[in-house]
Amino acid sequence: MNGFTRVAASLGLALASFGAGLALPASVAAQGPTFGEPVGSAPMGQAITVTSTIDGVNGGTVELLIRLAGTTPSIVIPATPGTVEGGWQATTELDVPSSSVCTCHFDGNSPPNSKIEFQFRVRGADGTVSLGPVGQVTVEDDRFEWRTIEDDLVRVHWYEGDEAFAQAAADVANQAIDRAAELLGTTLPNPVDLFVYSTQQALLDAVSPQRESIAGEAHSDIDTMFVWIPPTQDPSEAAVTVAHELTHLVFNETTENPYSGPPRWLNEGIATYLSEGYSDQYRAVVNAAAGTDTIIPLEGLNGFFPSQYDQFLLAYGESVSAVDYFVNTYSEQTLWDLVRSYSNGLSNDDAFTAATGGNLATFNAAWSESIGSGVREPVGPQPAPPGPVPSAWSGGAQPSFEPGSTPVPGSTPVPGTTPAPGRSPSASPSPGTPATGDSGAGGLLLGLVLFIAVIVAVVVIVLIVQRNRRPPPSPMPTYGPPPGPPPGPPQW
Repeated sequence: MNGFTRVAASLGLALASFGAGLALPASVAAQGPTFGEPVGSAPMGQAITVTSTIDGVNGGTVELLIRLAGTTPSIVIPATPGTVEGGWQATTELDVPSSSVCTCHFDGNSPPNSKIEFQFRVRGADGTVSLGPVGQVTVEDDRFEWRTIEDDLVRVHWYEGDEAFAQAAADVANQAIDRAAELLGTTLPNPVDLFVYSTQQALLDAVSPQRESIAGEAHSDIDTMFVWIPPTQDPSEAAVTVAHELTHLVFNETTENPYSGPPRWLNEGIATYLSEGYSDQYRAVVNAAAGTDTIIPLEGLNGFFPSQYDQFLLAYGESVSAVDYFVNTYSEQTLWDLVRSYSNGLSNDDAFTAATGGNLATFNAAWSESIGSGVREPVGPQPAPPGPVPSAWSGGAQPSFEPGSTPVPGSTPVPGTTPAPGRSPSASPSPGTPATGDSGAGGLLLGLVLFIAVIVAVVVIVLIVQRNRRPPPSPMPTYGPPPGPPPGPPQW
């Protein structure tokens, strides 16, 4: 369930200081440049290009601010002079919705229905900053002649089939919203857009050109879902796909927070649990993997699911299996409490410990045992083994390197040094008298303290940077269920 519009810069992209881009005010310096209305184009699957006339740049620099409508801050890219006098333009490859949510550069395609705002900014040679008017463009899939109906919390966009077909999709969608909202305790604040494609290839071309095994995608950042429903498909099968995607949107609304998000397997598992349950097909797939010791640990399903179809199907099967096990072990109400706890920004371990008394690894082990599989050892890069520990850290002593100091008993003097004149290597100060030859040990202790302080500071900085770089709880779209067997005869 993930997809995105390329925004190509033969200019070199720059994510600039967000300070001036936190909002798009209309502050213009006195005697500053004058701006024309910006014009943008964002064809599906292609770069975004924005042009405008700007007079009075006078040696300053021109930049373009881009963001998803209704969000802040903006992403900043450089602009270049256009082909006509006074004209400026900027072209860039950028997945605008994901970039706007994570305040980072997220390469890829912005999906259809992405509403993108843009605005030129001039930094004068004298340090003044001038901002032009705001423009907007919507990424559109113009391959089809779309029709639209709106019903309650759903706007259905479709191009093949009659109005009864679209109304049936709207009914299924609203029922799914009501069901998920009742269980999760949160409903959608605004109507969502549902784009219905009649072929899987048309869906893939629009949102996930690199994937091959999806029936839909939900994009919570633009309140939009995309599904593949042939007008000839059995209504019950269509209901599964639509309900699955709508559950994702309610789930994301329930768990939204600025710190961390729930694992993808929990998101997908609950969407599958509520739309079709732990079906015989998924049971067979999970049992086969357990029998051949090829189960993917839940930790391996925190992010993107595998692209290969059999592994993709297994990821779904494991997700709904784990959710089904959770409900049978702890109750359905405990599951909904677990989901809601993520809105407080809890980590996976904290959320599971609060709900079950054990962390995620404990749950993974119990679930693995329930399906007849052992806990698989992680593969890939592993932490390096611990290195040698200085003897001073483990209670031993180190030789002194201070000129004129006395080596510690049993240690070897540093080549080129000798004990202080008139002192025995084993001599020690008499009780009650201050030590006179321990400057080396004191220096070593001070050095160790400083070394540890530096290490702690570096770790803290790295953690802060990594946290700031962490993608938002739901920047990535969520997948639809793997497609089932070929559709049967027309029934809508």
